[in-house]
Amino acid sequence: MDDIIKNIVHSYASLWKIKRHGNTFEVITPVATTNNFFVSVFLAKRGDEYVVTDGGWIDSGMYECDMRFEDVYYSKLFQYYLEDYEIQQLEAKGHIYYYKKISNERLVPNLVYDLSNFINAVVSASFISFEEKKEKEHIGRFRREANSFIRNLVSEGDLKTNSYIHESISCIKFNAVVSRKNRMTLINYVTGSNDTNFILSLGRSNLSYDTIENHPINNIITNKITLLDDTTRTYESPKVQPLLNTVEHKTGRMCVRWSGKKALEEIIAE
Repeated sequence: MDDIIKNIVHSYASLWKIKRHGNTFEVITPVATTNNFFVSVFLAKRGDEYVVTDGGWIDSGMYECDMRFEDVYYSKLFQYYLEDYEIQQLEAKGHIYYYKKISNERLVPNLVYDLSNFINAVVSASFISFEEKKEKEHIGRFRREANSFIRNLVSEGDLKTNSYIHESISCIKFNAVVSRKNRMTLINYVTGSNDTNFILSLGRSNLSYDTIENHPINNIITNKITLLDDTTRTYESPKVQPLLNTVEHKTGRMCVRWSGKKALEEIIAE
């Protein structure tokens, strides 16, 4: 491993710093995000392979950015970078880890380069305004309030927010996932400050549930809940109401209005 570290330093100049954490090496790169964080990646050997990860730092908030996957434009951009840099992901210890691995030690510096640039790209892009300021604030406020309310209903460790539930369908994330006794309750938040955004939010929620129902993991899903923001005027829109009626009659799913959110306590407790 020491020879690999020397190779990394030689390849990318002495600006790079190395810290050792047990059997893992933290590579502090000179790559800086737009919010002035230097990117770190973590190198370890697993069997015959060398693995370079972000250490779960993106998902855990170490870069102090909001990964707005509910924004369709940012989500597409994030997926583009995943594919372009050939990044893999897994969930461990309550966080999502982005990583690359290889068996040829001579190519490890390439992985360090790819992953550090991927981190810089997705973190920096999160600060681009893809949507109107009003809409961003509206969605963020409802999400924070819903997360806070649900967090008070469950034990610590039972709740994950903005999380996928299986690696094979990691492209689909749910606003809240409550796990108890090997069973899960999924909750999607639907809101929007105008008709178009509310309908898009509703459509994304339904598509995610449609996908789950065609996957074997559906067997351990107890509840699929759509949490509707009925505090926004858009909720009463003539364009939105017919779609809500359709969603409310979907078999195996339930809709809960924010004004009746107390019902979640009984549902989640089941």
